[in-house]
Parts: sequence; C-alpha cells; structure tokens
Amino acid sequence: MTQYWTQDEAIELCRLIEQISPEAGCHVALTGGCLYKDGERKDVDILFYSIRQTDGIDETKPQLLELLPSIPGLKIINDHGWCCKATYHGKSVDLFFPETPFGEEFEYGA
Repeated sequence: MTQYWTQDEAIELCRLIEQISPEAGCHVALTGGCLYKDGERKDVDILFYSIRQTDGIDETKPQLLELLPSIPGLKIINDHGWCCKATYHGKSVDLFFPETPFGEEFEYGA
C-alpha cells in the first residue's frame, strides 16, 4: 500500500536534511509535486546542490549518503548516479544530484 506525502511532511524532511547537509558541503531544496501541486503525492523529490565554497557535489555525495541514514527513518535504497532512491518511514523519496556526472554511481555501503 502506497503511503502519500503532504507538503508539510516534505518540508519537515527537508528541514531535517538541511541540518546535516552542510557538513557534506551541500544544501537541500524541495522540488516536484510536493512543491508545485496541491494534494498528497506518492513521493517527495529533494534536490542537492553544492555550497559555492566547496569542490562540488560529486566530491561530497558519498559523505552525504553516509550521513543521511543518521536521520531516524531515512533509508537509502539504491543509487543511480544523479538520482538515489530512498524511503522515509516507508514513504518514497527521490534524492537528486544534478551536479553528478552522468553514469557516475556511488557504491553505497562499500
């Protein structure tokens, strides 16, 4: 059974992530249906961008993916390079890394 997201829930998750993301040299932004459309959505789309004073998200993404599971209920499922699939308390989360070069995947847990 699909669990749906409200905009308020999506914003709260972004706030939790933003508490740790600067440690990995990036910030977080909400995008997708939870931001642009009314009503509940089947997933939440979160985008990461590098802090200007860092070397770029491709250098810090592995660190971020190691930090994210410290948020209770957040679990990284897999990594497809520019997009990672995750869940938060069983709800679907897409994590986008637009600065990651095409085809470059992080081997989570390696």
